[in-house]
Amino acid sequence: MKSLRLKKILRNVHLILGLAFCVTIAIVGVTGALYSYADDIRDYERAAYISSRKTAKPLSVEEISARFLEQKPDASIRFFSVRRLKDDLKSIGVSAAQNGAFGYYELNPYSGEIITDGLKSDKFFAGAMIFHRFLNFDGMSVVGKQIVAATTIAIIVISIAGILLYLPLLRRNFLRNLTIDFKSKGYKFLYQLHCVLGVFTLIFVLIMCFTGLWWSYGWYRGLLSSLAGVENMGFPRGERREMQIASPKELQRVVDTASEAIDGVKMYYIRVPFKDDPYELSYSNDRYGAYNLLKIDVQEGVIVSQEPYAEKTTGQKLIQNMYTLHSGQFFGEFGKAAMCLSSLAMALFSVSGAMMFYGRMRRKRRALRTPKRATSSQF
Repeated sequence: MKSLRLKKILRNVHLILGLAFCVTIAIVGVTGALYSYADDIRDYERAAYISSRKTAKPLSVEEISARFLEQKPDASIRFFSVRRLKDDLKSIGVSAAQNGAFGYYELNPYSGEIITDGLKSDKFFAGAMIFHRFLNFDGMSVVGKQIVAATTIAIIVISIAGILLYLPLLRRNFLRNLTIDFKSKGYKFLYQLHCVLGVFTLIFVLIMCFTGLWWSYGWYRGLLSSLAGVENMGFPRGERREMQIASPKELQRVVDTASEAIDGVKMYYIRVPFKDDPYELSYSNDRYGAYNLLKIDVQEGVIVSQEPYAEKTTGQKLIQNMYTLHSGQFFGEFGKAAMCLSSLAMALFSVSGAMMFYGRMRRKRRALRTPKRATSSQF
């Protein structure tokens, strides 16, 4: 009796949440899948664009940042990143604050011109990301962000309820209930597709959701950081610290001081600190997230401290790799492909679930319209 009651509760929860969030689940799934290979597509277009404008010698960090500030005189540089594309081509990125808003700009390493607005892939994927996080194309929306957060929680509950409902069938015949009969039609085919794909993508969907909540709630970030033994980023409420204004010469000095460490690396970025704090330069020759950290005093031109990635705790590595876990890059090309397909599967779950519900309701209405046969003889 208790098991039947639990099964009914799980089915109702799975159904109600699935119907309530089917549209937003599909939107989050499709936009997430589109963004899975955003870096590869953008790097391809970026490399082609830069190659066509290549000159004999690339500009230095000081020259590039100076030319950026000439184009954006009211901006204040917060991050400066360098990443190898192919051969000797590099991608230069600048994150800057201007009039209270933050923006990210790609620069031509040979001329310093801002090229972000000229690349079609950047425009497309910027829109896809905003829609993925805020459900609009115009920018950050508090309402949209909360709806996406609620959708993420709903996906977690739906997934767990779904696997618990399907578990008895897996126990009965594991291999048979992990296959799809493509000769079947209608409700049977949709049910097999819905359940089997749900089993195969479950772990990836849950990873995406639990890591995705990192960008939704400050309390969630604080909780994970605490559990991982990592000091929460930022500073206490009420404490205001002035940001340092980075000059092109200071950025160049950071690079010169760290030149031996970053020579030949795949990527590095400089974070402009609060006033009186040292500059931070993170670099990696492996993949996103596996960054080594240098803290640099630009006045003295010395490295104050080093934090190698290999010496970090498991908790520190997990927190540092939150985005790479969410996108699948943490697991290499297999991870990216798995997350892409799992994101598409979420949209498929919404469609197949809604179709099954509609089919079931249509059968019930048809049954109600059909007159019952007489059970007694007529004289």
